[in-house]
Amino acid sequence: MIGADRTSRLHRIFEELQEKGLIDYRRRLVRCPFTISLRGCPALNCIRYRHSFYENDLSKASDDSLRFALLHEEGHVRRGSPLISALPALPALLCFALFGHPSLQPGGFPATKLALIVPLLLATLFTYRVYYRRMYDEEFAADRYAADAMRRCYRVGDPGVLLQSLLSGFHTRTASPCREGMVAGIFRSGHDYQPPISERVQRLRATGSFVHPAEGDGRR
Repeated sequence: MIGADRTSRLHRIFEELQEKGLIDYRRRLVRCPFTISLRGCPALNCIRYRHSFYENDLSKASDDSLRFALLHEEGHVRRGSPLISALPALPALLCFALFGHPSLQPGGFPATKLALIVPLLLATLFTYRVYYRRMYDEEFAADRYAADAMRRCYRVGDPGVLLQSLLSGFHTRTASPCREGMVAGIFRSGHDYQPPISERVQRLRATGSFVHPAEGDGRR
């Protein structure tokens, strides 16, 4: 019952942010076992969270910290692109297409196989570089959206404190390689495109306001 109450707090704050127009009223908060932490998903118009991650890392956070976390993911949904989110699947689709080519079947010409595989490898490298660069930049945009909403609607003078507390707490509680991989996923951060905590906090404090919370279709 305690776990259910903690989870209901997350949903309560999510609904509160929707009522204020800070999260689109059509957005859904979905409990999902296939995500490693808390993630905004533009393609599915939802914010997904893993129950065990919430219990271990977010349930003890303050209400303002939970608001910042949810608003950050809302920033990803508003600023993110479903096409960018789908980029990692592109190399897999190319693989399926090329491996069905007659030249790659047993008995095919080696030179033709090489001519097809080399462009695939180059395309894969380029795709992931574009994806991770975009996700790296998107972290800052999502931080600014959350910070602006907290300043305007909750009179939080320094949202950087919330961000630093959240991220520093995750890293402090990291105790194993498996756990580290899960914690690294918060706010879409990963080892390949995770900006340093200090840089994120510094940029946030250097920015006045980013976008008015009522912008777009968030209002009822």
